[in-house]
Amino acid sequence: MFKRTHVVRAAAAALIFALSGGAAFAQTPAPPAAIPLTLNDAIAIALRQNLQYASARTSIDASVAQLRQARAPELPGLALQDNYLYVNNIAKLSTPMGEIPFSAVNATNIPVLALQYTLFDGGLTAARVGQTVAGLAAAEANAREARGAVIAQVSSAYYGLLTAIQMRDVANRAMSVALGHVKQAQQFLTSGMIPRSDVLRAQAELASEQVNQLSAANAVSLAQTQLDSVLNVPMTRVYQPTDPLAGPAPAFNLDSLLASAYAQRGELAAAQAAVTAAQRAVSAARSGSLPHITATVADGNTQPAVVGGYHNQFSVGLSAVWSLFDNGYTAGRVAEARAGVRQAELGVEQMKNGIELQVRQAYLNVNEASARVSAAEHLVTLADENLRLAQVRYRGGVSTALELQDAELRDSSARQTLAGAQAALRQGVVQVRFAAGLL
Repeated sequence: MFKRTHVVRAAAAALIFALSGGAAFAQTPAPPAAIPLTLNDAIAIALRQNLQYASARTSIDASVAQLRQARAPELPGLALQDNYLYVNNIAKLSTPMGEIPFSAVNATNIPVLALQYTLFDGGLTAARVGQTVAGLAAAEANAREARGAVIAQVSSAYYGLLTAIQMRDVANRAMSVALGHVKQAQQFLTSGMIPRSDVLRAQAELASEQVNQLSAANAVSLAQTQLDSVLNVPMTRVYQPTDPLAGPAPAFNLDSLLASAYAQRGELAAAQAAVTAAQRAVSAARSGSLPHITATVADGNTQPAVVGGYHNQFSVGLSAVWSLFDNGYTAGRVAEARAGVRQAELGVEQMKNGIELQVRQAYLNVNEASARVSAAEHLVTLADENLRLAQVRYRGGVSTALELQDAELRDSSARQTLAGAQAALRQGVVQVRFAAGLL
């Protein structure tokens, strides 16, 4: 009688501890209220807040400014200059008849307004404009790629949080089942239907589920922090994802995915723009072997000032410079630029191969994940039925606690497998869309 009372008291203490979550030993503050969040809202927040994407958009502004600089020589330049000179004493020329001053004034002011326009520069300006246009296209492509990367990161973190929450729900369910099992074992022990060892086994199962519950809760907290980091918001935010984790995957066609990737992937567009920029660099290098012609129109006080006052002088000039021999400098620049073109072309080919590999891998992974979801759903159905039968048999006294515990373990494992498969499918869909440039 003493032993039975002792067991009952121990089991009751364990049950109270589990139900109270250890509240008798430690008081924890209430968690902050969760903020409902859809995936689209999460993506919108990240695109506003993400520093990587903001940096990529800033690069576009820099490229636009560089394009303005490159196009400057296409228009004439207007400059106003003034040269004021004061001398004392005035220089004089010694002659047999005496000293003769070179000028009647010792202060001269020579203002000049000049209009200059480059008529031909061997294609240098056009080449530089082409280079900056290609640079702008590359910056825009990189920004598009950064946007897709942000969406992929947010989606992964969002579904990661959903998965952690679902795993926590599985752990809570297992905890609830274990509590019921302890309560039932206590009743059976009191009525003399089972030995004390079955109660101890149920209590050990309850303790194990408590550990799993704590781990699942911590995984949710880590997933929340990861989502906050991707969104670039304070890491004290707690979100409640509202989009479902379950659901079928869209039907993908591999050829269509590859075609979309070649047309939409930002890094490939940037690599192709780099080829264009390298080709323009060849034209810029060749400009050194062609003449440069400049026209100048000036008006101002430009004649030698030998008497005081302003004396207007208007001038028109045409300047042509053609470097006939530069010791191979231009030829070397052309050869270097041509090598740059070849390197850029090889970069495009490597990029295409890498993108094709990514698309094919993502396509195969999402198909495999879809099949895993179907198999896991069937597994959960079977595990639920097996657990139901095990509970009926245990209550009827024709099954042992070990068999019931085994059925409960298989049921929890099946639900965890389903949650993992659903998460892999959702993230696989994101990876396919990212690899195809659809984000």
